[in-house]
Amino acid sequence: MSYYDSSDNKIRRKKISSSNSNKIHKQENIVNPENKQEINRINRNEIDEDFELEKELFYKKRDKKRRQAYSIIKKCLTILLMLTFVGSIFASVLIAVSLKGAPDVTKDLIYNSYVSQNIVPINEIPDNLKYAIVATEDKRFYKHKGVDYKSLVRSVVNNILSESTQGGSTIDMQVSKNLLTSEDKTMKRKIRDMYNAMQMNKIMTKNEILGAYLNNIYFGKASYGVADAAKTYFGKDVRDLNLSECAMLAGITNNPAKYMQHDEAKRRQKVVLKHMYDQGYITHDEYREAISDPTPFKSEIE
Repeated sequence: MSYYDSSDNKIRRKKISSSNSNKIHKQENIVNPENKQEINRINRNEIDEDFELEKELFYKKRDKKRRQAYSIIKKCLTILLMLTFVGSIFASVLIAVSLKGAPDVTKDLIYNSYVSQNIVPINEIPDNLKYAIVATEDKRFYKHKGVDYKSLVRSVVNNILSESTQGGSTIDMQVSKNLLTSEDKTMKRKIRDMYNAMQMNKIMTKNEILGAYLNNIYFGKASYGVADAAKTYFGKDVRDLNLSECAMLAGITNNPAKYMQHDEAKRRQKVVLKHMYDQGYITHDEYREAISDPTPFKSEIE
C-alpha cells in the first residue's frame, strides 16, 4: 500500500487542510474590520461632501433672498423719503398760504373779538363748570400747548375707518374758531386754528383761555357765554350753579340744537358726570347725588 494511500495519511491531510482553512478564515476575519472601516470612512466622506454641498446651496439661496429683501427695503425707503420730502414741501406751502394775512394773536385781539357782552371773570365761574367742560371737551387741556396731537391722530384714524366723524379740536382751537376765524370746514381754517391756539399758549394762561371759551361758547336759545346760559336755563347767576346744573350746561355745548330740550340734556348730563367722576373731579357720592337731581330748566318750573 502506498504511503499516500494510507488511511493515516488521509486523516493527516484532512487535518492539515482544515487547519489551513481555519487560518484563511482567521486572516479574512482580521482583514474584514479594516475593510469595513475603510468603507465607513469613504461613506462618511461622501456624506460630508453632500452635506457641505447642501449647506453651500442653502446659504446661497438665503443670501439671494436677503439681497432681494434688502433691495425691496431700500426701494421702499427711497420712495418713503421722496414722499416725505414732497409732503414736507406741500405742507410748508399749505401752511404759508393758510397763514398769509393772519393777524398776530394778542390778548387785545381776543378780548375785542368777544361775542358776549355779559362777561364773568374766570375766578367767579364755579370750578365744577370748568371741570365739566374740560372733562368733556378736552381732558388734556392743562397738559398740551394748544394742539392735542394724540386726539388729532385718533380723530383722523376714526374718520378714515368709520362712518362717524370725530373732531380733534382743543378748547384753545375752539376759542380761535369762535373768535378769530370762522365755522368754515376747510384745511386752511383748521391750520389757522392750530397756529392761533399755539400762539395763545405763549401769551395767555390756561385759565385765561378757558375763560375766553366759557364767556363766548354758544348754549342755544340765543345764549352766548355761561352768564347768559345760567340765566336762560336756570334763572340763576352763574356763580350760584350747583354740580348737576354745571354738568348739564357743559353737556348742552356739544349740540345746543339737540340738548336744549330737557330730556336730551338730562341724558347728556349723565355722560358729563361720568367723565368728571372717571377723571377724578368729583367723588362717587357727588356723582350719585348729581345723577339723582332732576335739574329742571327754568322754563319747566314756570
